[in-house]
Amino acid sequence: MSSSPTLAITRGTVILQNGGRIVAARLSGTSRPFPLELPDLLLLSTLFEPARPEAAVRALQEGEAARQLPAMPPASALLERLGQYAQAGLLTAEPSLWATPPSEPACDLSVADDSAPVEAGQRFKLGANFMLEPGAQGYRIYLPRERRWCQLRPALAMLLLSFREGRAVRDVLAETASLGGEDERRQAITCFHEAGLLLPAMERPDRDSVRHAADAPRPDHDAPRRRKARWQDLPADPERIPVYFFPHMENHYPLALGMLFSAIEAFDGGRLLERFQLIPITYMEPRAFLEGPYRKFGPGVWLFSNYMWSVDINLEVSALVKRHHGANLTIHGGPSTPGYRDACEAFFARHESVDLAVHGEGEVTICEVLDQIRRQEGGGPQFHEDGMREVAGVSLRSRQNGSTILHAPRRIRMKQPDRIPSPYAEGIFDVYDGRIDAAIVETNRGCPFACTFCDWGSATNGKVSKLDMDRVRQEIEWTGQHRVPVLWVADANFGMLPRDVEIAGWIAETKRRYGYPREVVVNYTKNATRRLADIIRILGEGGIISQGIISIQTSDEQTLEVINRQNIKTEKYDELIQVFAEQGLPLSTDLMIGLPGITVEAFDRDLQRYMDADVAVKAYPTQLLPNSPMADPGYRARYQIETDENDFLIACYSYTPEELRAMKDIFEVYVACEGYGTLRYVRRYLQWEHGIRGIDFLHAVWNRVRQSPDDFPAITWVLMFFNANKRMPGGWRRFYDEIADFIREHYGIGRDSGLETALTVNELAMPEPGRRYPAEVALEHDFVRWFKARNQQQPVHAEALTDLGPGRITFEDPEHLSLWGVAGEQYDTHQYFWELFSPVSRARSVTLAGEAENSLQSPAAGDAAAG
Repeated sequence: MSSSPTLAITRGTVILQNGGRIVAARLSGTSRPFPLELPDLLLLSTLFEPARPEAAVRALQEGEAARQLPAMPPASALLERLGQYAQAGLLTAEPSLWATPPSEPACDLSVADDSAPVEAGQRFKLGANFMLEPGAQGYRIYLPRERRWCQLRPALAMLLLSFREGRAVRDVLAETASLGGEDERRQAITCFHEAGLLLPAMERPDRDSVRHAADAPRPDHDAPRRRKARWQDLPADPERIPVYFFPHMENHYPLALGMLFSAIEAFDGGRLLERFQLIPITYMEPRAFLEGPYRKFGPGVWLFSNYMWSVDINLEVSALVKRHHGANLTIHGGPSTPGYRDACEAFFARHESVDLAVHGEGEVTICEVLDQIRRQEGGGPQFHEDGMREVAGVSLRSRQNGSTILHAPRRIRMKQPDRIPSPYAEGIFDVYDGRIDAAIVETNRGCPFACTFCDWGSATNGKVSKLDMDRVRQEIEWTGQHRVPVLWVADANFGMLPRDVEIAGWIAETKRRYGYPREVVVNYTKNATRRLADIIRILGEGGIISQGIISIQTSDEQTLEVINRQNIKTEKYDELIQVFAEQGLPLSTDLMIGLPGITVEAFDRDLQRYMDADVAVKAYPTQLLPNSPMADPGYRARYQIETDENDFLIACYSYTPEELRAMKDIFEVYVACEGYGTLRYVRRYLQWEHGIRGIDFLHAVWNRVRQSPDDFPAITWVLMFFNANKRMPGGWRRFYDEIADFIREHYGIGRDSGLETALTVNELAMPEPGRRYPAEVALEHDFVRWFKARNQQQPVHAEALTDLGPGRITFEDPEHLSLWGVAGEQYDTHQYFWELFSPVSRARSVTLAGEAENSLQSPAAGDAAAG
């Protein structure tokens, strides 16, 4: 700084808080966040107007700010700090880059006559959208209740930021004495609270603390009883071989392992229990599992059920137990245990800890495998290779030559899966220790479709076997009795069978009786029917979080042919969409990104199709499942399929890696703008009134953000960061002002009364911390009437928005999104929980946070609901 250039704050610099940290950054993300302390706000304020560093330091030392610091640092330290600002890009000597903010009035800190001053014990926090930016007279801040900006003097900005971690008023007053008299500061805090800048610092209710009004204590006769011993209570039996069932995660009852346990117990009248001691299924971290059950019972047989989400941890534990004692016998089954011969042998080669692999259904196979195993001297399990090779459905590592893999014939599916007793009815999960979120129930097994990306149809040979209805009902009731929040129906096509409507009724009845389950997750039938709408209505009327999901994957004919899905008619989905819309039921669709045959243009058409239908889209990258037809070497070669180290497709004959990246990018833009609704109404206004397709508008905005991220920093924030961080620093008004500027610049469309109405509705549909709800707003045009006339499968002739007279619209926040934001209140994420409820919002089901509304009775909660 020897030349002492004239410096000013760089255009686009803002001050944010995140997790209690204060940082200076750019909304566009084009600069690294620079950590700040509260006194930095005073030093930075000396450069609201361009000045030389020495002059800025003198202004701080000699001005009013000098009294607002507990101790004044030496000039050399202040100059060094200014140098750090400049090095970080917060200050610049280039006049063309100096910030030139508009001049708003200073904040009026007067308080209404009937306002109660804040109390010393009250705790407040900053809203999620908090942001300061340099102004002409102070730090510019958005007032959410008044929908306008004002400017805070630096001392007031410091006082406000003192609440960034959630603090009590008395603590802040004690620590900020240098910022003014106590009465003045208390009045300022009261003003901040009334303006919506400070919110009650409340803890968000967790899943266990939220209780539905229908919840009631269980009658004694309904209380679950443990019928089996826990592993801690079982004596080790040196004459029998222990069998370990390893769950990969805590919060599910592991149905697949439970079915194996139940099958082994029941096999041939319990004959296997003479040689094997089944260790009760429970969740523990791997090391704790080894230090607990394994240390007690010793080497034995280990069973692992491999899915894409569990295979890594299963293989890690498998390797641990083999390293500890070579006598341990590890058996891996499940969909992520490869069945194709070459892939299976490569799996064994990569994972030397794997002794046997089970392909297809495992319940009968595991019993026949154990029937071949005997206890060797020393206690470990052993088997004769020739006998094991006769067990259908297994591959095994040769004991004579570990690199040789032996394959048995393929196993034929069970015709009656009911022959395996229910692990729920048998009490197998009554001793499961862990924080449970979900139970998995089958009502049928099998899939009649043969989509190449999926291993379900190929694994079950197309036949659908129904489980007994009494069994299904008992298992559903078990989840209610045990207060399991989420019921996962593991059918491939729930809603395909007429009886599925009756099953949905049982689920709703269980919820009414016990208060659980609160949420249902299903794989709905591919060939959609009106039956699905009946199921969703029944669940919704029962107060259960659920929605219709149509697994379209793509509507592109070329891709449907390549993936062998042309027998699933998209016209049926269109009929179903109309039924759901007429009944006001929530509906979403699944797409897959990167299917063989897809192109960027085809993926755009899919997104546009469902934007037009007002159906939410969730899209997932295509992964090569090891037992799917797509994994067949011939199929891979035919369609030139390339995958990464995790078997996700990265290229094929119809798209390059760059084109796949483009599809993923535009979907993320879709999620922010359409899924979460940040441009839901503006986008429709442009399409319906100006003929600009929604997908083209999203591409135009995305292209501009990529090319010039600092031109529209709030737009850049939403497209780049919002999906992972649900907030809009500086408030939503700024974002929609930038959208209006972009539309004028790119399309030449001015901000007339029609666009202004659409912008206003979209802004107010976003949760804004500090705003009072419900919020009723007067509009220049009747947006609700216009939207409902246009937003139909077959729109009627509708007037232009600007031809309609005034209207009103009300926004509600029953889930307190403006206070807490979006957290883990819902297990299944197909629905986008962000946009506020209104007459034009997309239909969605109740959430646990919504159920909690009436339970929030504290004064702070009441204030939060009002503000």
